Amino acid sequence: HFRGRERHRFLRQLTDHSTFVAPYNAMAYLASKAPNRPYLDADQFPELRKLTDNWRIIRDEGLRLMDEGMVRTATAHNDIGFHTFFKRGWTRFYLKWYDEPQPSAEALCPRTVELLRQVPSVHGAMFATLPPGGRLGAHRDPFAGSLRYHLGLRTPNSDACWIEVDGKRYSWRDGEAVVFDE
Repeated sequence: HFRGRERHRFLRQLTDHSTFVAPYNAMAYLASKAPNRPYLDADQFPELRKLTDNWRIIRDEGLRLMDEGMVRTATAHNDIGFHTFFKRGWTRFYLKWYDEPQPSAEALCPRTVELLRQVPSVHGAMFATLPPGGRLGAHRDPFAGSLRYHLGLRTPNSDACWIEVDGKRYSWRDGEAVVFDE
């Protein structure tokens, strides 16, 4: 609860999932080598450079999936972690979840999957979209043992497309990567 500057209101915090994993998260923060700040320099993670350097390959496979209607919302209540995101237009296509690439990703975007195999520190990867005017509500990651890496593939290249982490904004640009602690 006390990591970062942004806080939930008391009643919201009582029912938030982060409350229930707080004992684990406190230990994770104590052992973490990541500095306590919202955004980290992507250059601190040289293994991610492989993805950033090949963003056009990744983008091309992602755009093809979008054109084929494969980047979409959940078709049932089988994606509980992102359920509220779907209500605001967010869509996704899983590439990798923990150790193994998804079979659909191996078949439909083999070059992206091959790049992900070369970066074992990435445990989850997906193509995700948010339509113009869409937004995600404020949230906190329930698990303190991970950082987020976002790579802009097709963005408005404008400050109008942004994410806010702990009160600080970042605006996406095509081919640019950002690492943050949610």
